[in-house]
Amino acid sequence: MADPTELALRPAPSVLPAPAARFGIPEVYAAIAALSFLVARFAPVLALPYRCPFRALTGLPCATCGMTHAFVHLARGQLLEALRASPLGVLLAAGAWAFALADLLRTALGWPLPRVPGRMVRPALFLGVLALLVNWAWLAVQALGAGPG
Repeated sequence: MADPTELALRPAPSVLPAPAARFGIPEVYAAIAALSFLVARFAPVLALPYRCPFRALTGLPCATCGMTHAFVHLARGQLLEALRASPLGVLLAAGAWAFALADLLRTALGWPLPRVPGRMVRPALFLGVLALLVNWAWLAVQALGAGPG
């Protein structure tokens, strides 16, 4: 039998769930998303002498052409310019930055990471690929409509 003084010194078992991990893979992605906002907002990214290799080779935009411009314009509050550059880029930037804020809040409050049901993975992947293809088609139509010169 245990000594009564030893029992009194033991902490009572907690009925609350264990606190969520403070830093893990979701927080790495959230930090990258937050950093992408800071770079897009404050670094002279568009001044870099870079040209899309696919566009340079074919004359057509690649599936992700304009996303850097979309991130930069959105971070500077220029929504129309961002949408002209890449509608999908606007969605990705806004989603990434919203995720960074939501994960910061979730971590600060100690909430667990929500679980995505397995049945949602395939439809989400399908919608992501479809969005990329629709965006690419929109970019190609814009490029062809602009014409040479």
